[in-house]
Amino acid sequence: MEAEFIYKISEGRPNVEDRLKNGDIALVINTSDTKSSVDDGKKIRQNVLRFKIPYFTTIRAALAAAKSLSTVQTGKALEVKSLQEYLSEK
Repeated sequence: MEAEFIYKISEGRPNVEDRLKNGDIALVINTSDTKSSVDDGKKIRQNVLRFKIPYFTTIRAALAAAKSLSTVQTGKALEVKSLQEYLSEK
């Protein structure tokens, strides 16, 4: 999976909002810890919902999603487990 750094909405342009609107982004992982990042997060959430883009707010959830995609790609059967069970199998 390819990833790249993108400016926050409050940091200038081109930023994540521009890239979402252009269809350049397939998945978003956004963690918020400051007031400006929380404000940006709200705008990002609105855009990912509008454009139906997968969105994760924690690294753990993103890792679980990546693991499930990897499992599907290899053709292995998925087991039903809690998120905590999957993440403890490192």
